[in-house]
Amino acid sequence: MWNRIRNREDESGQIVVMVAGGLIVLLLIAGLVIDTGVGFRERRSNQNVADLASMAGTKMIADHYLDGGRTGSDVYAAMQGSVQANGCVTADGCTWAAVYVRPGIGPGVEVDLGSVTSAGTIPAGAQGVRVDAASDPGTFFMKVVGISSIHVATEATAMTSGILNQAPSGVLLPIASFDSDFEYGTEYVLTEGYEGPGNFGFLTWNGNNDAGTLAASICGPNNPAMTFPVWVQGAPGNMNKSAVRACLDGWIGQTVLIPIWSQTNTKGGSNLNYEVITLAAFTLTGYDQHASTIRGTFEEFYALPGVPAGYGTPPCNVTSPTCYSRTNFIGLTR
Repeated sequence: MWNRIRNREDESGQIVVMVAGGLIVLLLIAGLVIDTGVGFRERRSNQNVADLASMAGTKMIADHYLDGGRTGSDVYAAMQGSVQANGCVTADGCTWAAVYVRPGIGPGVEVDLGSVTSAGTIPAGAQGVRVDAASDPGTFFMKVVGISSIHVATEATAMTSGILNQAPSGVLLPIASFDSDFEYGTEYVLTEGYEGPGNFGFLTWNGNNDAGTLAASICGPNNPAMTFPVWVQGAPGNMNKSAVRACLDGWIGQTVLIPIWSQTNTKGGSNLNYEVITLAAFTLTGYDQHASTIRGTFEEFYALPGVPAGYGTPPCNVTSPTCYSRTNFIGLTR
C-alpha cells in the first residue's frame, strides 16, 4: 500500500513539472509571435519616420540650391518637425540622427559629409541626407527569459539633383547599342558581334582596350563629357572576364544609361569606332555566361544633346547665369 501511494505522488510531481514546462514553452511561443509582431510593427513605424524625415531634409537642401537662404538649422528643423509629426519622440524611447550625403561612384554608393545638427551648415556638394531612426519597444512574454525589450533600427536616404542638363548619378555604362525602334517596357537581348558589331558593343572611354579597363568603367562609371554625335573607340574582343561579370552583377535590376550608335567606321579589332548619337535608359535584367549578350528592358531615350563628365550634381541656383531650369529631382534612394 505504501509503495502504491508513493508511486502516485511521484507521478503527480512529474505531471506538475511537465505542466510547468509546457506553460513556459507556450509563453515562449506566444512571445515569439506577439513580441516579434510588435517588433515588426515598430520597424514599419520607424521606417516611415526615416523615409519622411529624409525627404523633408532633402527638400530643404534642394531649396538651398534653388533659392539660397537655407541653413543647416533649417534642414534640422524640417527633419525634427517631420520626426515628431510621425510619432518619434524621445519620451517614448524613439531616437533619430542624420548625416549629409552626396552620390558616390557606383550604384547605391553614398559619401558622408557630416552630421545634420541644429547649429551646423549645409556642406558643399551635399545632395541629401541619410536618417537613422531607432527605438526599443518593451516585450510582454519574452520577459520570462530575460528579454525586456527589442532594439529596432531603420535607415533611409533621399537625394536631390538637377535633371534637365545632366545625366543621372553614376549610371552611364560603356555598353553601346545599335540605334533601333525600341518600345517602352519591352525586354531586348543585345548581342555582341565578333570584333564588332552585333547590335551592341563595349566601348573604351580612354582608349585602353582591355577587360580591366572595361570592368573599372562598369563598376565606377567614368565617362568623359560628350556632345552628340561623337565617335567613341570600341573595345571589341573577348571580354568574358570575372571582373567584368562581377561589375555587371552590381547593375542587374538597376536602370542605367547606355550609348546608342548609328554606324561604325567599318574597321575591326582595336581600330573599331562607334558613332554615338544619343543615350537610352535600360533596366538591366541579365546576361549570358560569356557576357556576349546582355538583356535589358527599354525605358526611354535621353532627350538632351550631350552628357557631362562625372555624375548628377545638385540643383543649380536660379540666380546663376548657367542655370536654365528650376526642375529638380527629389526621391528616396535607399
